[in-house]
Amino acid sequence: MSSEFSLPTNGFVFWPVGCGDSTTIVVNEDVVMQIDLRNMAKAEDDEDPAIAVIDELLRVLPKKEGKPYLSVFALTHPDDDHIHGFQDLLKKVTIGEIWHTPRIFRDYEDEIELSEAAEAFRKEVHRRRQAVIDNPTNVKAGDRVRVIGHDDILNEDKYKNFPKERTSMPGTLITMLDDSEVSDSFEAFIHAPFKIDPADSRNNTSLSLHVALKNGDQTAMALFFGDREYPTTKLIFDTTIDHDREQYLNWDLLLSPHHCSKRTMYWKDDGETESFKKDIMDHFEKYQRAGGYVIASANCDFTDGDGDNPPHSKARKEYEKIVDAGHFLCTHEHSTAEDQKPICFELSDSGFKFSNSSGGDTEKSALSTAVAAGRGGDAPPQQQVGFGKHS
Repeated sequence: MSSEFSLPTNGFVFWPVGCGDSTTIVVNEDVVMQIDLRNMAKAEDDEDPAIAVIDELLRVLPKKEGKPYLSVFALTHPDDDHIHGFQDLLKKVTIGEIWHTPRIFRDYEDEIELSEAAEAFRKEVHRRRQAVIDNPTNVKAGDRVRVIGHDDILNEDKYKNFPKERTSMPGTLITMLDDSEVSDSFEAFIHAPFKIDPADSRNNTSLSLHVALKNGDQTAMALFFGDREYPTTKLIFDTTIDHDREQYLNWDLLLSPHHCSKRTMYWKDDGETESFKKDIMDHFEKYQRAGGYVIASANCDFTDGDGDNPPHSKARKEYEKIVDAGHFLCTHEHSTAEDQKPICFELSDSGFKFSNSSGGDTEKSALSTAVAAGRGGDAPPQQQVGFGKHS
C-alpha cells in the first residue's frame, strides 16, 4: 500500500479485503466512521492486491491523546468477513462509539458459532452497555454504545435502565456520532433489521443503512444492505415507499449486497425454480442518482456457480445494465499487487467525485436537478420518523 494515500476530507473509502466488507466514512477531519471490518494481515504473497486495513487505519486516522481515534464502528452482522480482526482494532484504536444491533447476534447464534472476533465484539458491547447504565449522564469516549432495534429490546432486564436516547429504531435518523451533533454534514437512516424479517438466513437480519454526507448544497448518498438477499431487500424498498420515505432510497453509491451475490436479484421459493426478479433491479435503477456507482467488495473471480461464495457474474451483468459504463467497480479489480489502493470518493462544495490514486478524477454533480425533479426531492424531513409496528 502506498504511503501516499490519505483519507478524503469528506467521503467514502471501500477497502480491498477479498470477499468481505470494510468501508470507511469520513465526516470531517475529526469524525471518521467504520462500517464492518475484514482485516487482511499483509499477505506474504506478493501477488495479493488486498490491504491490511487496520495498519492503514492506524496511519490515517486522526489522533487523540496520541492514539488513533475512530469515532464510530458499526457492524452489519457478525459473519467473520465483516468483523475479522476486531479484537486487534480494539487494542490499537480508541473507538469512541459502537453501534450494536442485538437482533443480528440472536439470529446468528441459531445457525452458527460466533468467531473469535465476533465474540470480542459482543463482549465489548456488553461491557459498554453496563458502563452506560452505571453512569448515563457522563459516558466517556471508549464506553459509548448505540443500541439499534425495536422498543421491545429495552424491556429486557439487561437493557431495562439503558437510556433511550442511546437507542435507535428502524425508520429513524441518526445525526449524533460519538456524542457530537453532526446533522449539518451527516445523517444515517436505519432501514432494518425489521421486527420480524421474513427469511430464515442470518444474512437477512443485517443492519441496513442509508448514509448521507452533506457539504453546503452538495450531498452524497450511499446504501449499505449487508448480506441481505432478495426477499428482505425488496421489503426494505416496499416498506420505505409505503411510508413515503423514498429519499432514503436514493443513492450515489450502492455497496452491492453480499459481495455482488446473485441472490439479491435471482431467487427461488420452495417448490420453484430460480428466476430473475426484475422488480428489485427496477428499484435500484429508479433510485440511482445521476452517475451512480455500484461497488462490489469482493475478489474479481465472478462466476455463476451454485457455491456459497459470491461474487456472481449474473449479478454483475445486472448492475452494469443500470449504471454508466465504468461505474461498476470491484475492489479487487481496482487494487492490484503492484498498485494497492482502495476505492475512494470525495464530496466537496463543488460536487461528488470518484478519485483514483493515479491522479485522474471522474467528477459528477452530487445533485441533478433534472433527476430530482423526476424522482422527487432529496431533502430529508426536519423531524425523525419511524415505521412503528410495520417495521
